[in-house]
Amino acid sequence: MRYILLLITVSLIIGSCRKDEVFTSLPVSLNFSTDTVDFDTIFSLKDTNSLTTPKSITLRLLVTNPNENAVKTTIELEGNLLSIFKLNADGIPGSGNLQKIENLEIRGKDSVYIFIQSYIKPDLVDGFSVAEKLLFNTNEKQQSVVLLTYALNANYLKEFTFTKDSTLYNINDKPYVIYDDILVEKGVKLTINPGVKIYSHNNSTIYVAGTLIIDGTVGDPVVLQGDRLDDAYKEVPNQWNGIHLLATSINNKISGAIIKNGFVGIRVDSLASNANPKLELTQTKIFDMGAVGLLSYSAYIKAENNLFSDCGQYTFLGDLGGRYDFTFNTFVALGGGSAARKNATFTITNSPYKNESGAIVKVFPLSYNLRNNIIWGSNDDEINFVRDVDGITTSTNVKNNNIKSVIFRDELIVTGNDNQVNFDPTFVDANKKNYKLKGGSPCTGGGDSNTGINNDIENKPRLNPPAIGCYEID
Repeated sequence: MRYILLLITVSLIIGSCRKDEVFTSLPVSLNFSTDTVDFDTIFSLKDTNSLTTPKSITLRLLVTNPNENAVKTTIELEGNLLSIFKLNADGIPGSGNLQKIENLEIRGKDSVYIFIQSYIKPDLVDGFSVAEKLLFNTNEKQQSVVLLTYALNANYLKEFTFTKDSTLYNINDKPYVIYDDILVEKGVKLTINPGVKIYSHNNSTIYVAGTLIIDGTVGDPVVLQGDRLDDAYKEVPNQWNGIHLLATSINNKISGAIIKNGFVGIRVDSLASNANPKLELTQTKIFDMGAVGLLSYSAYIKAENNLFSDCGQYTFLGDLGGRYDFTFNTFVALGGGSAARKNATFTITNSPYKNESGAIVKVFPLSYNLRNNIIWGSNDDEINFVRDVDGITTSTNVKNNNIKSVIFRDELIVTGNDNQVNFDPTFVDANKKNYKLKGGSPCTGGGDSNTGINNDIENKPRLNPPAIGCYEID
């Protein structure tokens, strides 16, 4: 009983101390977790036109009182003339244009969080930067933390359909932002010129029933990615769906592109209605995809000098047959989005299309010609040829590649094929996603010279004999 009374007494004393805590009246300094809160770049029409909706993620500023006694501080923005920032401190919202919070109590040796969001007016013409000061007045001593954001307007495409031949230009570096999908109609061609940047909102897809021409260059690539530009999102997958070439689509050509942060980089559905490749892909980088870099269903794809890396399940999946002519590409899955993989990063199947009851509806022949490619990753087997007994494989050629494989090792090592099996290509720095080849790489001079391809992914001249993969050796 005496112990219970003692605990009650101690609790009352502690509670009394907190209730009657002494606040210092001397000028004191607070400590801050950072001197600059940086929102990076956000779009002025992010999510909605409403001015009541934040256009940024919420950032936190930790404010610590290093003193023994409690303090009261008044927080406000210095200017905030454009009403760009809003505050909340320990559940107390800022008031007025300056977002003022008066006499915020911070106990001795304790901290509070300031939550900050950025709001952008939607009528901005182009872009501007804002460096605002967040002021802390504590017993007549003023301190400040910089709030920094860059507001960017764009060409907004919301549920947009291209009904006639169109071109997207890089005008004054003003990007395009896609909301809720766009569609290129059957018989219509969309051309995207060098330097164009396309940012797609969550769950947005670029559907192509007609023809897509991405005409980027090594020095001025076309960039397609999610619309979150904060540093924390730079390598995050699944921010948008990707490019989907529909069954009616024909004659697509993608060159000099950077495609990242999506679910499936490029999905290609079925064979084209003509004899041309449904997709010609050159000097393009596809990475940080949640599922697949390049996904094909029975399609004809020609790919030269491309890099596919850091995808959740496959860098390439060719399902239900198809025709694939791949030369000088690098497919690599060493970490990042591929950390939880169990399947081979490069998989081709000749499986027929079946209905829900398992009956064969149609068989699509499979043929593939793989030359001078690197297919490498963290699994024991990074290539998989799925041969369905009900499928048809018409022709195969796998020559002068660098491949990681156990199951198909003996099949790949055949006199005259010159494949390198289980020889580490030795990338410059895989941890930093630099998949160029180190000097002395086994891929040096290991490629077939008879390809008609004279330059690598960066337009560097190919040596004779050339290196395997998308990068020529320095």
